[in-house]
Amino acid sequence: MARGVGGKLALLVVLLVVGGGLWVFRDLIPGPWQRPDPVITEVSEAGAIAADAKLKRLREDGETVRMNGAEFTSYMRYRMAPRFSADIELPTVAFAGDQVQVAGRLPKDRIPAAQLRQLGRAADFIPDTATVEVGGGLRMLAPGRAALKVTSVSAERLPIPRDRYLPVLDRVGGMDEPGLERDEVAFQLPPGVGSARVENGELVLAPAQTR
Repeated sequence: MARGVGGKLALLVVLLVVGGGLWVFRDLIPGPWQRPDPVITEVSEAGAIAADAKLKRLREDGETVRMNGAEFTSYMRYRMAPRFSADIELPTVAFAGDQVQVAGRLPKDRIPAAQLRQLGRAADFIPDTATVEVGGGLRMLAPGRAALKVTSVSAERLPIPRDRYLPVLDRVGGMDEPGLERDEVAFQLPPGVGSARVENGELVLAPAQTR
């Protein structure tokens, strides 16, 4: 009898240990207890909320998070709008492979005449409100600070030659930034984010290192 009770107790202990292990690692096991992040496909307040939740996990739990273009654009429009020029309408960010594509609508009358002249004859084809697209890669300058290395610029789908857009970048890129190259535009990452990279069509954000 004692032997039978001992065997049952041992089995109970094993079940408790296994059950405890399953609970600890429940996030790795498919089941109703999992709460996957909602898939955001459109720019919206819901997208900004989803991005906020990911950034909160990054700051509070030290988790590396991923955002798609709809989430990041939602965060940018609904949470970071005061940081951007009022001249840019409906900014959009998309990720493809390891590349970034930034687009927005820019009224032609808000472009300084000197910058229009630097675009040469291409400026004649820019409508009153033009869709401007800038493509490139992302690289880190310092913890919390990154740069977009511009590889292409177009206005209304018309490519702007490199020798034409470089003088414009001279005015907006912040050339006093240490280590910044002429074809790069520096920017600050969201609070708590230490580094960023684009990977497999998503923005990967890692937490800042704390000492």
